[in-house]
Amino acid sequence: MKVKQQAIKELETLRPTELMKVYDLILSFKQTTPEQKVKEETSGYAKVRKALKQYQGSMSEDILSARKDRI
Repeated sequence: MKVKQQAIKELETLRPTELMKVYDLILSFKQTTPEQKVKEETSGYAKVRKALKQYQGSMSEDILSARKDRI
């Protein structure tokens, strides 16, 4: 709690414009937490795995054949 008390003391010395910047920063911390980012990345990965689960053949060969006309 010592850090929290020190932060409050520092906040009391700030001008209103500086205080608004700190408040915006606090709100941005609350919006995106590292846990949410991990869940989003994991869910995207899981979606791709599920979509490709039934895929038969070589994906690299299919990509190369699709690009043959551009080479």
